[in-house]
Amino acid sequence: MAIIIASTMSDSGKSTVTASIVKLLGLTPMKIQNMSLNSFPTMDGGEIAFIQAYQAFAKGVEPERYMNPILLKPAGNGIEVIFFGNSLGVFSAEDYYSRIETFWEKIKPFIKNDVIIESAGGIEPNFIEKDLTMVKIIKEFKIPVILVLDIDRGGAFTSALGAYYTLPESVRKNLKGFIINKFRGEEKLLLPAIKWLEERTGMKYLGYLPYFEDPPIMQEDSMNIYEIGEGEIEVGIIAYPYMSNFNEFYPFSKSNAHLRFIRKPSQLSKVDLVILPGSRNTLESLSWLVNRGFIDYIKRKPVLGICGGFQIMGKRLIDPYGLEAGFATEFSGLGIFDIEVRYEKEKIVARSWSDLEVDGYEIRRGRINFSEEKPLLTIIKRGYEKVEVKDGVLKGDKLGYSIHGSLFSEGGKKLLSDLFGIKIYSSSLQEEIKEQAERLSKAFKEYIDVDLLNQINIEQNLLS
Repeated sequence: MAIIIASTMSDSGKSTVTASIVKLLGLTPMKIQNMSLNSFPTMDGGEIAFIQAYQAFAKGVEPERYMNPILLKPAGNGIEVIFFGNSLGVFSAEDYYSRIETFWEKIKPFIKNDVIIESAGGIEPNFIEKDLTMVKIIKEFKIPVILVLDIDRGGAFTSALGAYYTLPESVRKNLKGFIINKFRGEEKLLLPAIKWLEERTGMKYLGYLPYFEDPPIMQEDSMNIYEIGEGEIEVGIIAYPYMSNFNEFYPFSKSNAHLRFIRKPSQLSKVDLVILPGSRNTLESLSWLVNRGFIDYIKRKPVLGICGGFQIMGKRLIDPYGLEAGFATEFSGLGIFDIEVRYEKEKIVARSWSDLEVDGYEIRRGRINFSEEKPLLTIIKRGYEKVEVKDGVLKGDKLGYSIHGSLFSEGGKKLLSDLFGIKIYSSSLQEEIKEQAERLSKAFKEYIDVDLLNQINIEQNLLS
């Protein structure tokens, strides 16, 4: 069995449906090309989009490089292209698209019978011939497509019809079914529109997923940034440009804190803890903080800096190869910590464990020189290898370190409890994903015609 989950727009619920199906039917998740600043390491040090790692864990397997062959990370001066887990550098759009056919030839062998492929966020006429996420797959492998339609934002049925007629006839005949997502109300009210779409496209209605008051999966991209938690301690994450890996703050949903994403200095007035998250471009993020007038507010508050946020808290940042800024430069950080950061060509991509049990993962080029500061912890393992790397600083009510995802770990929870009074009750990342996937699969079986989904796939296999 192989199937493509597509949609007419971003944030329609493709990732949610895919996570449901991998758990329910045991298929392997795959997204040929994903543009995201939220990424995650495979155990062998490859970098893929976080949502494909999430879907792998939902199935109960380890994430692998081939699950996201191309990861595109906006970098300010272009797009960082990561191919099968390895960074190829920063490309212009023109350079990237000139290599599409070369990439495609290397990706094709990984498209197998047991995959569920999540397509891109929408179907646009100017990208059809270049689309690796659905169109090329259909042309070569004839895999059936299920459209996910977000009815909460309106225009679900008309956008589906528009998408159908936008595709070439040889491709559109592979659109076999559709699922309504984020539906509130009585299903019978949808029946005339369902019939209307079925008659015009030949697609079959598979059912709907209800609107969930709480998002059913962890944050995937910048379109679904929302407040987290209902506790009394106020936490503000500064949402500067190129913010990355913000999905790591999901544990606040099970805590005595309330987390908001902050874009104005005045919003920090009642915040008990400021978080400076990761960043794909620390120079741009830091410049934004300075230009928006955040600096004095930040220095007066307790602060947690993670990865790029930790680097910004340093005294000096050196980018000799232009890996962050796009040009060789040195610039001053906030000066909270007496550390110097130097960006090296070799990127650290690893699942990481420390002596303080502040565990998670690293995705960074910045190396920390501690000068007069005392390191907080020692990273003792990366992937399968033992290491000894000093990291992190604690100075008064200011804390920073390089390890993403640490709030799922016992050591990370202990630091927040001891220093800021924040109690986090979440399980490990894998356990939280497993719990979400089980809820999703239960809802999927209740509202979606799984037998019809299987039938569509069987019929397509007989025809192809």
